Amino acid sequence: MTETLDRAPGAVAPVEPLFITLPPVTGGPDRPFDSAPRRPFHRRHRVALIVMTTIVVILAGGVGVFVYQWNHAGPQQLSASTAYQRFRSGVTGQFSDPGKLRPHEGVYSYTGTAAEHLTLPPKSQAEGPKIPGTVTYNSQGCWVLRLDYSNSHWQNSTYCPRNGNLMEVARAGWYRWNLVALSIADTATYACNRSEVAIPAVLHSGATYSFSCTGTNTPLKMGPVTMAGTNEYLGVQTVRIAGTDVVTLHFHEVTHFSGSQTGYNIADTWFSTVNGLPVRGTWKTVVTSPTFLGTSTLSGTGDYKLSSLTPRT
Repeated sequence: MTETLDRAPGAVAPVEPLFITLPPVTGGPDRPFDSAPRRPFHRRHRVALIVMTTIVVILAGGVGVFVYQWNHAGPQQLSASTAYQRFRSGVTGQFSDPGKLRPHEGVYSYTGTAAEHLTLPPKSQAEGPKIPGTVTYNSQGCWVLRLDYSNSHWQNSTYCPRNGNLMEVARAGWYRWNLVALSIADTATYACNRSEVAIPAVLHSGATYSFSCTGTNTPLKMGPVTMAGTNEYLGVQTVRIAGTDVVTLHFHEVTHFSGSQTGYNIADTWFSTVNGLPVRGTWKTVVTSPTFLGTSTLSGTGDYKLSSLTPRT
């Protein structure tokens, strides 16, 4: 800043003493002098820093929420009331009385677990312990057992009593995977051109029965899949259900998948000798499928056991 002095033209400015002003001494014994005062931070810079920090926090929080949902968003138990409402909406009442190879239709209570893992995208889920099992009949006199492992996974089998045998003529399975931003669901349906002997009319321990079925997937279109294998009768075993000893027939099934999907399934099933209802079962499956991201493998295990001999009708 320039100061203007009032003096006569040509006059020489007086010489003034030169003083150098030092900054005040501050601080303590460990820091005797403060650094020179910094230039004030511009308001625009401060606002920009706040905005950038906020964005980083939001993005970090969003990633954290996504990771949490990815790890925790999964299937829930299907309630017995939901299964019962679905049963009542489609009940036929044609074969309500139990009989040889014909269980009473209704909703049975099972307990068990299931766990599945996908390799692409990497995702795992667990299910159980309550598993509603619904028995319904169709117009051909065949009955379907549907096991709801969760609200995102069910499996069913269609059984037909024929000439003293219980034949498994079809099966299906449905999965839904919650991937946070979207969900993927698919139903695999198999019809058997050579039906599986679930329970033979004449029992021989160690006897093996072969079968072959062809399947498709909806809405995923992967082409036909062949499911072929053997079912071996292992003998009579007693399974305790709700305090009651139930005589069962134990079968061991080995299945291989070929075509657009490849893999295998190993299952053990204990059927009631009274009505043919599966009262206990275990399974392990590994299936590889093509996807637009690459090859993905589903591996899973499960088990179930009847917890009440009387269904809700």
